[in-house]
Amino acid sequence: MATYDTLGATYARTRRPDPRIAARIHAVLGDDIADVLDVGAGTGSYEPPETVLAVEPSRVMLDQRPPGAAPGVQAVAERLPLRDDAVDAVMAVLTVHHWSDPAAGIRELRRVARRRVVVLTWDQDVFLECSPP
Repeated sequence: MATYDTLGATYARTRRPDPRIAARIHAVLGDDIADVLDVGAGTGSYEPPETVLAVEPSRVMLDQRPPGAAPGVQAVAERLPLRDDAVDAVMAVLTVHHWSDPAAGIRELRRVARRRVVVLTWDQDVFLECSPP
């Protein structure tokens, strides 16, 4: 069972994207991208309009995607159901820490991206060390 099958039941109602993060992701993706794959997409919080497919392991999260969002497929980063060089860009936002094999997931992102891979992640240990007491 995917982690967010249990944690994500109200995600679409309670999770709000940070506009600063969204702006940075969109800037790094660039204006010259025709199509984007969102890996670990959740409900699509940070997806640009160029998103053509969302990959998400949790059916609960996929079911909360808003009307008009890119179609979603239930799969994992380590085994993307796409051919080589399938899209201009791949994005993976706040998802790597959930992957069973991050190196394999990154290889897959690189395999399906023709031009660009954008990954935003965080390291809980660093966060905890930097947090005020």
